[in-house]
Amino acid sequence: MFFGLLLLSWLAGVPAVFAQLLPPRLAPGVVVLRNADQLLPLRRLDTLRLATVKLRAHADVVDFCWPLPQEVAAYVPGMFFVGPQPADFAALRKQNLLLLALPDGSATDRAALRRLLALRKQTIALVFDSTTLAALPELRQATAVVLAPGHSYQAVSQAVQVLFGGLGAAALPGPATAHAGFGPGLATEGGLRLSYGSPAEAGLRASLPELVDSLVKRALEAGAFPGGQVIVARHGVVALRRSYGVQQMGPGAPAVPRPVLNNTLYDFASLTKVTAALPALMLLQDRGLLGPDYTLGSLFDFLQGTDKQNIRLRDVLTHQARLRAFIPFWQDYVYPNGLLRPQFLRPDSTRRSPLPVAAGIWASRLLPGRLYAGIAASALNAKPGYVYSDLSFMLYPYYVQKATGQPFDQFITEQLYRPLGASTLGFNPLRRFPLGRIAPTEYDSLFRHQLVHGTVHDEGAALLGGVSGHAGLFGSANDLAKLVQLYLWQGRYGGQQLIKAETIAEYTACQFCPDNRRALGFDKPDPKNPALNAARSASPRSYGHTGFTGTYFWVEPDLDLFVILLTNRVNPTRNNGKLGELGVRSALLQLAIESARP
Repeated sequence: MFFGLLLLSWLAGVPAVFAQLLPPRLAPGVVVLRNADQLLPLRRLDTLRLATVKLRAHADVVDFCWPLPQEVAAYVPGMFFVGPQPADFAALRKQNLLLLALPDGSATDRAALRRLLALRKQTIALVFDSTTLAALPELRQATAVVLAPGHSYQAVSQAVQVLFGGLGAAALPGPATAHAGFGPGLATEGGLRLSYGSPAEAGLRASLPELVDSLVKRALEAGAFPGGQVIVARHGVVALRRSYGVQQMGPGAPAVPRPVLNNTLYDFASLTKVTAALPALMLLQDRGLLGPDYTLGSLFDFLQGTDKQNIRLRDVLTHQARLRAFIPFWQDYVYPNGLLRPQFLRPDSTRRSPLPVAAGIWASRLLPGRLYAGIAASALNAKPGYVYSDLSFMLYPYYVQKATGQPFDQFITEQLYRPLGASTLGFNPLRRFPLGRIAPTEYDSLFRHQLVHGTVHDEGAALLGGVSGHAGLFGSANDLAKLVQLYLWQGRYGGQQLIKAETIAEYTACQFCPDNRRALGFDKPDPKNPALNAARSASPRSYGHTGFTGTYFWVEPDLDLFVILLTNRVNPTRNNGKLGELGVRSALLQLAIESARP
């Protein structure tokens, strides 16, 4: 078994090693002139409190830095100020890093720079003209100084990518900027995080965006979904990041449709299994707190003495443990006339009913225990074999809290999402984001009697207060890409080994082929029909998952590539099966695979 795991780890690491042998991507024209304490590239995003300040709000320079907030937000959340104004300094004092964008070396800039440096924070000065260096001798007090090659969108984007290690900066021989008191340009490391570039820079065909646009346009015209987000990345380069359509369609949609943006959040549905529950299990395995051959009875005290106590986690995660596919628990809490049972579901939050279900519906704190007991008492399937099941994933948050002392959502956020800079990934998004940033899902006429918007679509996860291992996670495609890249980079991202490489290798490998295609939690191509869940050209080593609401990602390790598709195809109704009928997900993956091949 030990040598088998070593082989799996080596095989899974081949593409990642190959990618690391590629020439490092550098930002042409971006020069790092100062880098005290090796601040750049920025490392610990989970401890970072960043404020970006664009000095001066004069009309002649107000637009030159317009992409800066969104380029920074691609890596990490933060505050953005223009000026700054006197009232801004209270907030600035609470941050531990200031990114200062200086349009020029005017007296106004110099005075503002002095006030900001007086805050004694770590400071990165981003300048766009070498003449600014001589005009502002105070720049030598900044922790880091970066010279961008102009004010263009591309220049700003590449400079930000250097700050976060998506791109590297080249060492420049000779005192190219000695006249301003700076020495030669300094080299910084790239390839630590995702970078953003063209298809050619990712080793993909230039025609890929046009082909993806055409695919999505056909799906939109057919009514497969209101809108969505697409990402295609290769060799650590996001070559395509686009948003399409609107957030909502059908009866009740606003007269002025709200467009889908790159920061729109989607309900991941069953992607939660492999983006929250599964990485939590891997983190616990790395700490010696569980393993695939642990039994359910050893993890869950309420399963001891039941017919589930001796079932191995390996069989559960590959969906061959004879667990039922799902249990419609919500039906137990609704009267035949459609009214909710008030002893369990209330219209307002109280100490006894603290769990958010939907707008105006709060669940009793007793419900999680009742659902766990229902799973424990449920009958196993009569026949052995593969049956995709939600049930065990509903239980994993219980074990995470038992093993770590932290609630499941807090644990995965602190241990994974924050180090990744994946600030939109999380449960119950209305606690952190406005409703307008969240794509609605279905109009539920049976249980919640409302448009489900900002709360989880899955009924079982809703009864658990929106936090479960089988559904409930929300996020943007860009932040999901960071987690998927972590998988492709064998558990490493941002210069940190967040999950052991051998653990990633074990969980992404098929466990019982050819009888069962599944890896541990992850899906694998169906050998009889790969296009059913992957693509006709997908390799046996590829893996991914789908979500009921219309979400998807798939990793192709042999090509160092992955795709993401987030939609809300259940809006306004789950009875819309056109996403699957049109084969949009497999077609997207196939386009990416073909684009990566010579």
